[in-house]
Amino acid sequence: MPPRKKSIELSTQELIEVYGWVKKFNLSKEIKNINRDLSDGVLVAEILKHLYPKLVELHNYTRCNATRNKLDNWQTLNRKVFRRLNIYLDDDMIGELASGSNGMLEVLLYEVMAKYSLETNPRHQSDEPGGMGAD
Repeated sequence: MPPRKKSIELSTQELIEVYGWVKKFNLSKEIKNINRDLSDGVLVAEILKHLYPKLVELHNYTRCNATRNKLDNWQTLNRKVFRRLNIYLDDDMIGELASGSNGMLEVLLYEVMAKYSLETNPRHQSDEPGGMGAD
């Protein structure tokens, strides 16, 4: 899967879906401002731990305010978790996630939400042409 284009913007309905989905998780910290509160990657790691428990080791991610440490958390997530999920973040995207800018966090969460939904609801995959049983 190629890296996302920076110009991706979610519709209002997609944003509502993402925000509602994130609220379903029992996280270690209440989210007041999604971009600021998730910019260090720790709560994103917690969400991923709920979804993919074998892929995420929470001790690898530390709460922080320094941009360098936030970048380290995101690079670790990218290398250890997102790569295995076939989600690829380039350095610019990681910088945007760490700074909490450009709506990149919502785009990433939407992608994770959609991917997980497809994996846990396989009937959507079998409806695609060329899927199972299309001999």
